[in-house]
Amino acid sequence: MTDPQKHEGHSRHVRTPTSQLPHADKVKRQERHLQILTVALLLVLLMLGYSAAFDLDNWSEWVVLGGICTVAVGTIIAVHST
Repeated sequence: MTDPQKHEGHSRHVRTPTSQLPHADKVKRQERHLQILTVALLLVLLMLGYSAAFDLDNWSEWVVLGGICTVAVGTIIAVHST
């Protein structure tokens, strides 16, 4: 008979906190996070471009869209230049 108090489920994978990783692993984790950030920003830009094609009617809306796109592209450039 098995012990009812004993848990035999799947073990959980616990990630090591970044501060406890060696430098090479910290850099590898940071690069992965930057890739995710870049993909997220590109998806936002694609969604904005799609909505702009159908919804923007006034020049001021296009100026705001241009500002948002400029900030997003600038962020991508800044993130990848480090």
